[in-house]
Amino acid sequence: MQLVIAHGLAASAMAHWDLEPLVVVPLFLTAVLYAAGLIRLWGRAGVGRGVPIWSAVSFAAGWVTLTVALVSPVAWLSGILFSVHMTQHTLLLLVAAPLLTFAQPMLAWLWAFDESRRERLVAPVRGRRFLRAWHAATAPLSVFLLQAAVLWLWHIPSWYEAALRSDVIHALEHLTLVGAGCLFWWAMVRGRYGRAGYGLAVVYVFLSAVHSGTLGALLTIAPEPWYGTYIVQGGAWGVDPIADQQLAGLLMWIPAGVIFIVLGLALLAAWLGESERRAALAASSAASAARVVGLILLACAAVLSCSGRYDKEAAALTGGSPRRGSAAIGKYGCAACHTIPGIAHAVATVGPPLTQIAVRHYLAGHLVNTPDNMMRWIQHPQQIDPKNAMPDMGVTEQDARDIAAYLYTLR
Repeated sequence: MQLVIAHGLAASAMAHWDLEPLVVVPLFLTAVLYAAGLIRLWGRAGVGRGVPIWSAVSFAAGWVTLTVALVSPVAWLSGILFSVHMTQHTLLLLVAAPLLTFAQPMLAWLWAFDESRRERLVAPVRGRRFLRAWHAATAPLSVFLLQAAVLWLWHIPSWYEAALRSDVIHALEHLTLVGAGCLFWWAMVRGRYGRAGYGLAVVYVFLSAVHSGTLGALLTIAPEPWYGTYIVQGGAWGVDPIADQQLAGLLMWIPAGVIFIVLGLALLAAWLGESERRAALAASSAASAARVVGLILLACAAVLSCSGRYDKEAAALTGGSPRRGSAAIGKYGCAACHTIPGIAHAVATVGPPLTQIAVRHYLAGHLVNTPDNMMRWIQHPQQIDPKNAMPDMGVTEQDARDIAAYLYTLR
């Protein structure tokens, strides 16, 4: 009998695709914008430049996962079987969110627009206030608490039932689950501390496994169903609501916990590798320190002496201020793409590192390194080389002089 019911429910599900506009339209737009951005960016810079191929594959996999969870028969079944709804949430939080985070889709989406619109879109996020707010919002503890709050609040019976009754609230539920998941995994993998912060990320990933597993355990051992909707909907198909809830709890408790553990172990392995590299570097440095301590002291004195001289030379060459240039680099978000010595958190690898750029012969591989060319490149990279991935950021002439002055101190 149960097999007949299961077969009938599965057969009915295959005929039901949830084409709710609140879900389908955003999915369609994100895919179209991503594809348009890739076409424009790769058309100018070359395939794999700016957005690596593996990032595009990660986005595609995350997008397909969202479609399976929100549009396919899984979405229809989630209104009848609590266990399927829990599977849907697991797909959103632990599959789609990490894949989309690893893909870093913002750059591709920006390149879907022309230069002037890109400038208007990125202008609000250049300021220090936004950057400070972003750093606070993506701190490991902040995203851990946010994801935990979103998960637990949406499983309060009154909230859960409201989402089942309203398409708008249901869409909001899924949006917050995916959004909180993306913020969590971004902070864990691409947070402010880089690979050195993976050790802390492991702690928060395992804590997330614990609290989500606790929710799953509570659902599994509960003597009564938590959600009346599934008593009615599942009962119409002959489904035992307690057995369905126990299965849902087990799915959140064990398979979801396994995914957390696997991702946590991957972060742990990356952190151990980084720690070994740093330890080896430290040991090598310590072994040679006794032999070169005198030279180091002399070098430090020389650097301190040269630092002021380099600042004066750079200011004379460019007519700018290295001190103001350091602030302007933060203002225009240069650290989002480049590794820049002396600039906090400037360890990105989207563009080339700017180490010793003052003594390089060429800029961007073909432009002679002169102060005028440096300032032109900072202000109008797309005019000089439309195929490069660096966007025009609306840098003013004075800011360009100041940024160039700072870069000319990097020797």
